[in-house]
Amino acid sequence: MDEQKRYRILNRSSDLLIRVFGQTQAELFANSGFALFDLMTDVEKVQIGDRLPLEVEGVDRDDLMVNWMRELLYLYQGSGYLLKEFKVREAKDNYVRAEVSGEKFDPDRHEIQREIRSVAYHQSRMEKTGEQWTAQVLFEI
Repeated sequence: MDEQKRYRILNRSSDLLIRVFGQTQAELFANSGFALFDLMTDVEKVQIGDRLPLEVEGVDRDDLMVNWMRELLYLYQGSGYLLKEFKVREAKDNYVRAEVSGEKFDPDRHEIQREIRSVAYHQSRMEKTGEQWTAQVLFEI
């Protein structure tokens, strides 16, 4: 990806709405995962210690994006993983298969700058516009 941003914050309150960009559907999923953890912590301090396979399904594109983000957030909330690399092997409108990489949270090296409680279905969507894929994701903070 060129110097173009991977994502942009659209508003702030008790919710955080972001728009994510990608040249392909796979890149969109990778960039959305990066955005989630980049908003939470300094991803530069996250090392690649573990590589985890991840398969997510959805009834349509919007549902799939929300489920993908919820799975990633669950890896942090349930197992303490901070992730920084997202290799999407396959992406379709109702299925994504990837390998995500990072390490478990270490309070001596990592700081959680923004706690994200959940991913809301409301206002979250994914679409292709011309040659670019975009997703809008709403986080509850």
